[in-house]
Amino acid sequence: MAILWLLSLVFVPNSNRIVTKELNRFTNILLDNDLPCHVYSARVKTFQSAKLKHSRKEYNTRNIYDLHDLISFRFVFYNKEDLLKFYHHNKNDNLITYYANYITSPKDNGYSALHFHYAVRECDPIKHIECQLFILEDYYHSLYGNSSKYKDYTNMYNRLT
Repeated sequence: MAILWLLSLVFVPNSNRIVTKELNRFTNILLDNDLPCHVYSARVKTFQSAKLKHSRKEYNTRNIYDLHDLISFRFVFYNKEDLLKFYHHNKNDNLITYYANYITSPKDNGYSALHFHYAVRECDPIKHIECQLFILEDYYHSLYGNSSKYKDYTNMYNRLT
């Protein structure tokens, strides 16, 4: 059991270095362009969560490190203009491999955000990083409103074992 726990800690090699480097880059974009941001966060997907996602048909790739959201960032802006400016600067700096604008076309459950994935260099074995960009009201709706109920975490443990 202790070995499994340790493996989950080192599942994404150099994850702290990658997160710190990307957060520094993102912070520079915010500061250099005077873009107010309500809150931002980063997370590294756990091994158990990555294993579950990798096992689903639509994500079943040969390599678990090909998942697009092993490392993910979330930014919450006060208005759409600042959100789009932030995306534009990232688009200029990165190779965007996926883009979904749920602000213009929200999901059926009301979820509204802009998602993009970008290819990363020198972060082997990580191939992509995900960013989720929210406008303040949409962010809190995603946490506490109707769209917060779209994930089913029941029996998650049973699906992992």
